Amino acid sequence: MLRSALPAVLFFVPLCTGCVAAAAAGLIGAGIVQYHRNEVEQDFPNDLYEAWQGTFEGLAHLGIEPTESELGPSEGRIEYRDMLILVERHPEGFTRVRVRAGGFRTDDHLRRAKIVLQEIGAALERQDELRAWAEKVKGLPAPPPGENDTPAAKRP
Repeated sequence: MLRSALPAVLFFVPLCTGCVAAAAAGLIGAGIVQYHRNEVEQDFPNDLYEAWQGTFEGLAHLGIEPTESELGPSEGRIEYRDMLILVERHPEGFTRVRVRAGGFRTDDHLRRAKIVLQEIGAALERQDELRAWAEKVKGLPAPPPGENDTPAAKRP
């Protein structure tokens, strides 16, 4: 009986190894999909350089000092521990900022990525407000010479 079962078992061994390989490939593929889905992104009307500076300002506000950063003509990459931030210029006239935290999709990784992207957006908004204020001040007439030179000196 044992001898007759041995060929049947040997027949199924190659089939089972294929199943194991397919299962392993499926697990690896799921990890890639999870990593890809573990990302938040937002488009900004700023140019690439402004978005790059705003990204660093937002990271600094959170106390994050990147370990690596590289800015090219159309995109930039920032790394900090298990976090990756991509800043990409698009031909339609906007810049996309993408943030990934961690290697797999978890609620905590997604939460961290959202916080970082939110702070980057706030930094870019502050830049826009400062630019609008500078334009407004630039349009004001200059005070006449001699007026308001030394206000402390005019006091009795």
